[in-house]
Amino acid sequence: QLSATLTKKVISGKRARHHLFLTGILAILCLLGVSSPSSAEFFALIPANTAMVKYRFWNLLTAAYFENSLFMGVLNTSVALLVGRMLERKWGVEFLKLMVAVNLATMIIVFIIMIGCYATTMSDTFLFSPICGFSAANAAFGVALKQLAPNQKCIASIEQIKFKDIPIIVIGFALGCYMVGLTEFKDLLLVMLGTYFGWLYLRYFMSYPGVSVKGDNSDEFAFKTLFPGYTRPFGALLGNISFALCEMCGFCKVVNTPDVEMGVTNVKPSVSIPDVPQATSEAERQMAERRRQLAFKAINERLEQLKKQQASKNATPSTKEATQKIAVADPKIKAAKD
Repeated sequence: QLSATLTKKVISGKRARHHLFLTGILAILCLLGVSSPSSAEFFALIPANTAMVKYRFWNLLTAAYFENSLFMGVLNTSVALLVGRMLERKWGVEFLKLMVAVNLATMIIVFIIMIGCYATTMSDTFLFSPICGFSAANAAFGVALKQLAPNQKCIASIEQIKFKDIPIIVIGFALGCYMVGLTEFKDLLLVMLGTYFGWLYLRYFMSYPGVSVKGDNSDEFAFKTLFPGYTRPFGALLGNISFALCEMCGFCKVVNTPDVEMGVTNVKPSVSIPDVPQATSEAERQMAERRRQLAFKAINERLEQLKKQQASKNATPSTKEATQKIAVADPKIKAAKD
């Protein structure tokens, strides 16, 4: 039902093929990890093997697509097949860039966290425990759905659950699975980091098809919108810190738009109003929508003025005839007129 909703109401585009290749890789590596646990030495992220003992740096790339848990493998492969198809139809190869960027950034941060935990606790568990799974990318896909159609219902029969709620639902689901013992802490960590890096990439680095600027700076996609209402101040703080870091590194900058707003207020009724781009919440959609609303307002005000002018013109002859009749009826007015 979710697939049908996405296909018919939200996402349309060219036929997608790359997600099938991705799903095949996930399925093969999952079967390999379950049937041969020793394969984790070559594909999973094991901090000691990655940079301390055997220097297998490629594990930072392969760990995200390898899985040694059948439950997580089936779950991640199914989500990648369902949502990956939709995102690929909408964004094309940019969907793959999102996936690779989120997976790589997540694995690097997880590696740093594990080294830090080992330095703090001196426990070998943090150095030799395999870390793997596609959870980070799937969490980022949930953020992408929230961006594309935040008010779209996930299931037609449930009014309360919409795409904008997917990120927090995914994190809550990962937390619940960890608490009941279905998953490990590394799976929860991957989901949380994947959610963050997915938002970060879509917010500042994504090149959207048909849009000249990178990222999505709309208020509807601020980091705080990923959080429930009572925790949004904390989300706003994290979002501001993220923007400050990106600005410090030169990845983004503040753009003043007074000239744009000035131009919008001077729209004339004779100017045609461009259509808003297809229902996304990309960087230029909000500005285009604002222009459209202001243009409609300017047109309505102009039409009201024209109606008043027309009404006054139509009323002028009647007023003259009434004045002439009064003058004829009253000799004093007629004498005064003479």
